[in-house]
Amino acid sequence: LSSLENTGSLSTTRTLLFLCLIFCSCNITRKAPKGKPYLTKNTIEVKGGDFNKLERSAVVDRLTNQLDDSSKLTVTSSFLILNVLKRPPAYDTGYSKLSAENMRASMYHIGYYNSSVTYKADTSGKKVTVHYTVQAGTPTRIDTFSYRLTRPDLQALALKSFDKTILQEGNPITKGGVIGEIGRLVDTFRNNGYYKFTASELKMRGDTTIAALTTISDDPFEQLQLLAEAQQKRDSPEIKLAMVLDEPDDSSRFNQYHIRKVIVLQDYYPGDDINDTINIVQRLTRNFVLRYHKPKAIFRTGFLSRNISFRPGQVFRQDEFNKTLNNLSKANVWQSINIQTKEIPDSSQVDLVLELIPEKKFSFEASLEASYSATSNTTSALAGNLIGFSGNLSLTNNNIGREAIRMTHRLRAGVELNNGSRGSNVSLVNSNELSYSNNVIIPRIVNPITWLSDLIFNPSEINGGQRNGQRTTNFKPGQTFINSNFALNNRLGLFNLQSFNFNLGTTGIYPKGLLKNWTWIFKPVNVEFSYLYNRSDSFKNILLDNPFLRYSYNTAFVFGTGYGISNIYNNPRHLKSLSKERTLKFNVEESGILLGTLIPVLKKYKASFLKFDGEYKYTVNYKKTALVFRGMLGVGVPLRKDTSLPFFKQFFGGGTNSMRGWPIRGIGAGGQKLVGYSTELFNDRRGD
Repeated sequence: LSSLENTGSLSTTRTLLFLCLIFCSCNITRKAPKGKPYLTKNTIEVKGGDFNKLERSAVVDRLTNQLDDSSKLTVTSSFLILNVLKRPPAYDTGYSKLSAENMRASMYHIGYYNSSVTYKADTSGKKVTVHYTVQAGTPTRIDTFSYRLTRPDLQALALKSFDKTILQEGNPITKGGVIGEIGRLVDTFRNNGYYKFTASELKMRGDTTIAALTTISDDPFEQLQLLAEAQQKRDSPEIKLAMVLDEPDDSSRFNQYHIRKVIVLQDYYPGDDINDTINIVQRLTRNFVLRYHKPKAIFRTGFLSRNISFRPGQVFRQDEFNKTLNNLSKANVWQSINIQTKEIPDSSQVDLVLELIPEKKFSFEASLEASYSATSNTTSALAGNLIGFSGNLSLTNNNIGREAIRMTHRLRAGVELNNGSRGSNVSLVNSNELSYSNNVIIPRIVNPITWLSDLIFNPSEINGGQRNGQRTTNFKPGQTFINSNFALNNRLGLFNLQSFNFNLGTTGIYPKGLLKNWTWIFKPVNVEFSYLYNRSDSFKNILLDNPFLRYSYNTAFVFGTGYGISNIYNNPRHLKSLSKERTLKFNVEESGILLGTLIPVLKKYKASFLKFDGEYKYTVNYKKTALVFRGMLGVGVPLRKDTSLPFFKQFFGGGTNSMRGWPIRGIGAGGQKLVGYSTELFNDRRGD
């Protein structure tokens, strides 16, 4: 019987291998034209040119997009081994010719003015494969580049930013480079008051004249020199570029505009009349004209002033215009934000009118959740097959103190039930929980202690960082947060658990320096308390049988600070992939060292430790798939009388925030059952 089983297994293996070889080379064509040659494949080869491996691959992709619609193929992959060609087009040499011409034009746009494209069609039965060969030749490079703008003011601005030009001498001339330089100049002019200036007012002129073809000389030696230079120009073509103005019909496009007035309609509704003085209150401030519906403004003047970058009398700047739109959008208190630019007749001034449609002040959410957990270790008092239900309620105030400060209240209640498979002596209810959380987000970086003190004791003096008309606080972009959470958990027949968390801090982005564009978070106050009580005799026996569980089921108090930085870096397109992304995170936190030593609270349970951790994630995105690599390194050092970190600060593997293919704490020493190990006991996490 054993011999027969082995023979049958070997035969099955051979059959499977044979089928795999067939399918791996299997290409299926569906709905091909009947009685006509049809296109099955396009290949593109680029020869010559000044490309590295990455650039050559990008050029091939660029040329593939230039195929005429009637030369494009739709191929899908099925089961990783089947390639299915759907509705291939009937082959026509005219479409191949159009594709070649498109490729030639595309090469022209990246600076290869002397390239050529040929194609060859190979036929096998009714199937046609077209091979395109692109002779790139030598790119035309920039000899000189200059600005020749007839307006002295525009010429001066252009020359002032010449060091930032995209068109560098010696680089190949490309359409993208020319468009990019025109766009850069337009931004420069619009950031200096020329808000009506557009790309249509600029033109690029080029001169590729070869001196030998236009110079006449009687000196034969000079003629030979000119001919040699002409040949060199053909082998290494160059072009002289000059940016010039294209005079528009509307001469006001070259006018420099200043801001006359800024009008803020903070609670605008479509159809409002800007001149309505019956229903709309108008109030003049130092920075803008404020208009709002009676009886009261829903936002403070200081809050609006911090988020509006432009001021009356300033030169119009496009960057400030965009920055204001971005700031107001991030406040999350308006449904729609629109800024109208109104020209003042017979002048070089504009009024900026901000039409802000507000969101509702309060929002409410309710949800129900259900979960199921199964384990084969049903004899353990802490495991089993469980069904859970929970309800969640949340109420958010989006505009506390008329400063767009957001406060969210969340209430959660849940129950976990045994499904009855653990015997008649087990109660239906396994555990229940009740929790409340409060989260406050202030849309700027402030001193929370000072701000709370003023809000409680001196609310009339707060005006967006101003007191009695004088600015007292230098507000920085970012956020300040105050989070708190309280939870009760009742594990019937085992224990009760109370937990309380509170943290206060700020977060933002470094604007410059070595850590430019890195996100940082600082928690000067971080409090976490977990209190275990009402432990039953059966639970105490479990701890006696499994001593390591004492590290996960105990009372612990953390009082300290924390700091972290993170950054996401996206590489430009690279060989055969869409993008590469690198993510770096570093965190450090402590307890009982700094703030914890100054405030003598719950000293009996207070933990003392220092913890570092870092994470690196590398992602490569392809058209249909992605490769993700992740590594984490951390160390926790208990200090003073402590021998371990609090259980909620310990490192572990497995779970939704780690390796998702394994359960929580399911990886590492003790992660798997040992041979001969009692099913009623847990594995020691530190190994045996």
